[in-house]
Amino acid sequence: MSHPPVSVIVTASGSPADFSACLDWLRPELGPQDEVVCVVPHDRPQLRRELTGQSWLRILDDDSADQAGRWSAGLAATRHPIAVLLDGDVLGSARWLDRVVQPFADPQVVAAGPRCHRSYGPQGASLPDHALASPASFREYAREWRDEHREEPTAVDRLGPVCVAVRRAALDQVGGPTADLPYEQLRAAGRLVVVHSALVAHVGTGRCALRSGVPGPRPLVSASMIVKNEEDMLADCLTALRGFVDEIVVYDTGSTDRTVDIAREHGARVVEGYWNDHFAEARNRSIAHCRGEWIFVVDADEIVTGDPASMRSALDQVTGPAAEVLVQCVEGHGLEGRGVLSIRLFRADGRYYGRLHEQVVDRVTGEPLTGSLLPGVELAHFGYTELRFAVKDKVARNLHLAELAVEDEDGSHDAVANLARSLVFAGRLEEAVAVCQRERAQARGSARQTFLEVLVQAAAGLRRFDLAEEALAELRTIDGAALSAQELDARLRYTQGDYAAALALVEAFPRTAPTGQAVQVLSRGQLVRVEIMSLHKLGRHEDAARLLCECIERGEFPFGMAEMTALLVAAGRPATTIAAVVPHRSVRELLLVAAQVPGAAFDDLLEVLWSRYPGDPAVLAFAARVGAHLPLIRSLDWAARLRQHGFADSCTLVALSGAAQRTPRERALAAAIALEMFGDDRAMPPLERALAEISDEEAPGLLDEMRQLAPGIAAAIEPAGV
Repeated sequence: MSHPPVSVIVTASGSPADFSACLDWLRPELGPQDEVVCVVPHDRPQLRRELTGQSWLRILDDDSADQAGRWSAGLAATRHPIAVLLDGDVLGSARWLDRVVQPFADPQVVAAGPRCHRSYGPQGASLPDHALASPASFREYAREWRDEHREEPTAVDRLGPVCVAVRRAALDQVGGPTADLPYEQLRAAGRLVVVHSALVAHVGTGRCALRSGVPGPRPLVSASMIVKNEEDMLADCLTALRGFVDEIVVYDTGSTDRTVDIAREHGARVVEGYWNDHFAEARNRSIAHCRGEWIFVVDADEIVTGDPASMRSALDQVTGPAAEVLVQCVEGHGLEGRGVLSIRLFRADGRYYGRLHEQVVDRVTGEPLTGSLLPGVELAHFGYTELRFAVKDKVARNLHLAELAVEDEDGSHDAVANLARSLVFAGRLEEAVAVCQRERAQARGSARQTFLEVLVQAAAGLRRFDLAEEALAELRTIDGAALSAQELDARLRYTQGDYAAALALVEAFPRTAPTGQAVQVLSRGQLVRVEIMSLHKLGRHEDAARLLCECIERGEFPFGMAEMTALLVAAGRPATTIAAVVPHRSVRELLLVAAQVPGAAFDDLLEVLWSRYPGDPAVLAFAARVGAHLPLIRSLDWAARLRQHGFADSCTLVALSGAAQRTPRERALAAAIALEMFGDDRAMPPLERALAEISDEEAPGLLDEMRQLAPGIAAAIEPAGV
């Protein structure tokens, strides 16, 4: 195997030993016409000494402030049509360069990369510790890897920044390199592929050049996750995390769906573990595999938003052990709009304690970790949406864990309060009332407040309004609980059907307010659902729709798709208003909300989003996900768009052709079009199955349609008497 001439641009990186090992490995991989330029950051003179006597490469001393500048300098000093951008602290498998360059024989390929240890995206690969013990042990492991990974290169949505080959003309066309490389724009120019048989190991030390360009010492942030059967949201969660963290550790507690595969495709290091009915222990097992100075705990049903650079800059200034993150609950169970300040970022000495509603403590002292709110990052939590709560069976799980926690903690008030909340979620309201009535007199402080709050909710659900009023009156006597009482009062009036009173209480609620010792961020925003529905019930449909649209414009979704659509229609507005006003940063969250509605019509929503944000990866991914439900002609449109942007593997026509819920006619036409227009052989078996189900009465009509939509396929099957 050999390759056409390439330009290799190496950024001096890592420790001197890492950099030297990289050079020793790289030289034998080069062909006689290849050229190599090594860009040395100005602040790494010790790495320049490793280049003494290396006459087979050229040295560039560069003062660029970021990695994009170094790549640009190296590209300007080289000439071959294919450039390989390489971080200087990697090791690779034998003949990796031949394999990575080979896909460029296809003119549609604009970028290719090997599988890469410690890299984001589908290019990532998890390596065992023994493979990284020494260069020799890695070479041995890489040989085994190559023998086990002989599959063809796979089209992907992005590659990583550590090692990638790119077609120079395409990179020039999209404006040159960026720090993470402009993969979104490159996808529009052609295909990105991962070469599975080639493997590189990224040492990724604290002196990795990819981390430079940030003022001051940059903290290494590890995302820590525990998951089980999260295939519906995990990809969106991991995609949103890019830029905020340096590594992602996913601890799987026994998934039976594609969760583990999706995590690995997105560059996470997956630990296949177990579940023992204890959240804190599961989280601690995940943290044990993290290498970062800081741990960022994220759930699979959360989407991180904000500015990664701002978050990292703020984290540099934190002197304490932890920082709080604002977690916003999205639609469901009365928690919509509720902001909770949660310790989600903490130094590596932090550990979790508690079976349910676990808390972060110091691993030595056991003291709870505290910190102030960290700017630049928020979490949108989808775990309490009605459908997701039911699908994940969180009600039964949390109730079971709450009961075990009461045993663990010998009936502590905090544990019993969690049990009372879980009983409300489970609809066991009489039991919740009994627990709160028993405990409220003995509890003190925040625990007493919790029992009273839960008692109001449970009594209102039972329509025992006298008891709810009594608990509200007692709640108002607790210092710092006035706003909580006002919130519950507004909800109680709405439940009673007194929409005018509910609306008046909401309008008197402050826009933002402190909450004493509580960690909840109480504000008028968390009552927006009551406000909108009160307006709607009072016949003020336009006011309700206007307020809903203001929420959507801020990227907030206080209702599910069905409810938002009904509210807009009542005001004479089209359902597509939702897509017309949503900000770009919140498209992914909107699509996640839309996905909660089984069998919903997504066509108009997707089309409006596409017209506003053409080429958006989240829109393409969602279209691929719902492709089997789209009308036939719309499925054709999305198949073309997906293929244009490098997602042929997610063809909506192929998905429709194999969808059991579609008619044999629809499946046959979808398969025929996929074969006719795109030559996609995956559609042949579904076509044969669908044709076998066509009755004699249906056959002539189907053939007429096929002559219009796929004349070549129609001509091929007509002699068979279909």
